[in-house]
Amino acid sequence: MTRLTRCIGWTALVVVAMAAVVVAGCGGDGGSVLPAQTGCITGVVNHAGTGLPLGGIAVTAGGIATTTAADGTFTVCGVPLGDQQVVFTPAPERDLIMPPPNDPIVVRVVAGQTAALPGTVLIMDGPDLPPEPPA
Repeated sequence: MTRLTRCIGWTALVVVAMAAVVVAGCGGDGGSVLPAQTGCITGVVNHAGTGLPLGGIAVTAGGIATTTAADGTFTVCGVPLGDQQVVFTPAPERDLIMPPPNDPIVVRVVAGQTAALPGTVLIMDGPDLPPEPPA
């Protein structure tokens, strides 16, 4: 029985030592710096008059930019945490503007999650400027 007891004791010691090595290897960050926590924002942009999707609209939130896809959808990731203003900027040559009252769209970004805009963003045609008077 003495040999059996010694064998069980050594086996237990080896198992405990291996578990300690595994736990030590999993813990800590090895001195590396963890990346900043970020999240994503997603939404849809449509034309206010036709309801059709608008692709190619620049979308910026928290200093991170993307462009809407052909179906009007966008997802911008890597956005800093907290309340972030989402800004939509159509290319000037497209003659599109945000309709009044044009209040800022603010979204709360949570670490590792995707925040959806509360509704579809509508963009309309810009006002036609009157012709230049004759000289």
